[in-house]
Amino acid sequence: MKASLYLTCVLLLLFRSVGTCSTMSATRWEAPFDTVSTVPAKDTLLTLRRALVLTASGNPVLPALAAQREAAQSRLRQAGLWPNPELESEIEEIGGDAPGLRELEMTVSLTQELELFGQRRARERAAHTNIAATDLNARFSAFDLYLDVKRRFHVLAHAQMKLRLAELSVTLHQDITDDIDFRISEGAALPSELLLARLELQRAEMAIYEARQELESARLSLVSLWGGDPTGITVDYSAEPDFSQVLDRLAEFDQLVDSSRLIVEIGRDVELVRAERRLAVAEAKPGITLSGGYRRLRADGFDSFLFGVSMPLPLFNRNQGTSAALDAQLRSLEYERRRASHEVAASIRAGRARLRQLIQQHDILDADLLPTAEAAYEMLRRTYDAGRVAYASLLEASRSLVDLRFEHNDILLIIHEQIVELENITGIALQLDQSEEN
Repeated sequence: MKASLYLTCVLLLLFRSVGTCSTMSATRWEAPFDTVSTVPAKDTLLTLRRALVLTASGNPVLPALAAQREAAQSRLRQAGLWPNPELESEIEEIGGDAPGLRELEMTVSLTQELELFGQRRARERAAHTNIAATDLNARFSAFDLYLDVKRRFHVLAHAQMKLRLAELSVTLHQDITDDIDFRISEGAALPSELLLARLELQRAEMAIYEARQELESARLSLVSLWGGDPTGITVDYSAEPDFSQVLDRLAEFDQLVDSSRLIVEIGRDVELVRAERRLAVAEAKPGITLSGGYRRLRADGFDSFLFGVSMPLPLFNRNQGTSAALDAQLRSLEYERRRASHEVAASIRAGRARLRQLIQQHDILDADLLPTAEAAYEMLRRTYDAGRVAYASLLEASRSLVDLRFEHNDILLIIHEQIVELENITGIALQLDQSEEN
């Protein structure tokens, strides 16, 4: 008795928590695909919003998810159908010594199984649960596709900026090389300085080749999501987003652990097990079969109508092992939900702290390091032109400036990847880029 009461309390708490989870997550895991907007087919300048529109119109994942939903709806229609009646005919006394079949006996009967103890309703509820699970899986898949678009978009933006910085680096080192070549002709510089300058120029030119290869790969990766032509594809990334906005939104994530992907998936599994358990209990109840028919006795010309009722005797519960196993599975899922809650909360806190650290590094690069490196390079360039410092100092300043520019570009990509990771945990589509807002 105590064990039964304990099990009932645990299941009630679990079902209540799952219901709360479903309510909280109702507005989450919605991929921001816009299938209504139109994008010119030959437009090679892409914002993130346009990339999402193209993906929605050309990627086969979304139509496949719609087909899965349709299949789940069809299973619901199938679950509500009644069993077909059975028509049976029996003819006796055909052979033997009966001349002219005068002793023939013929019976025609119709049998219908009636589901009166909740079997059909349990099947329908299981089908409804399967529809909800299918819809949730489809939302997860669509959201994953959105995250994939966002990742590849920012990878392309990073590669595009990397090529631009590599070209700027070549221009910078070409100017230095030309200046040293002129200074040598004037007797104001050493040939060794020209060798070092040409070496740096060659390194910068090699970086351009690598950046071009990376750019083409990123283009192919992005347009493959909708089967487009990668030729000339560029992304509109004219302004950096305000990353402080995402930190403000992340402040509420600790209170929304129950709507995270892992917790919602456990809630889905609980609902499926509950539906399976209800069906097992319903199928353990006996069904009733009604029959009616007509019998003709040719020997004496006697006709009669037949009626019958049959029902299995419920002496043994053939599903008691299944029900017990499902109860144990529900308890296991409750423990798994508790473990996952701690894990998700820790992941959100760690991810938010990591993002804050990255944003601080980005701000320091923007506000302090890059301006300082640019000012130092310009100052040393003027001093070198005046012949007051060695070329080694100018070379070191140019290397520092180039490295910081590339580091700034790299950290932007890492920040966006971290934001995508937090979106993957929480199911919230964070609109950050100016291109998205437009």
